[in-house]
Amino acid sequence: MLLTESNLARRHGYMMVQPERRKKVRKSMGAIKHVLGERKREKIADHKLYLEELKRFDGLMAKMTFDDANDEMEEAMHTEANELKLEKLE
Repeated sequence: MLLTESNLARRHGYMMVQPERRKKVRKSMGAIKHVLGERKREKIADHKLYLEELKRFDGLMAKMTFDDANDEMEEAMHTEANELKLEKLE
């Protein structure tokens, strides 16, 4: 829009209102692009950390072993639950 206004002023031969505005806009846009770039780099770094933590967690889960004691406990709980169901039905 600012470029259009400056081209119109040049074509029609009059001075553009506030010609220093173009320089200010360019500077502001540069600052905005800088901030957006920082945010993008930070987001990429966070994502890489997340992926590394996920790999580490997967490695830990693969190393875990489940004891037979847990299986026995689960079986006892299932048996007890079934017995309770049968008592309620009677």
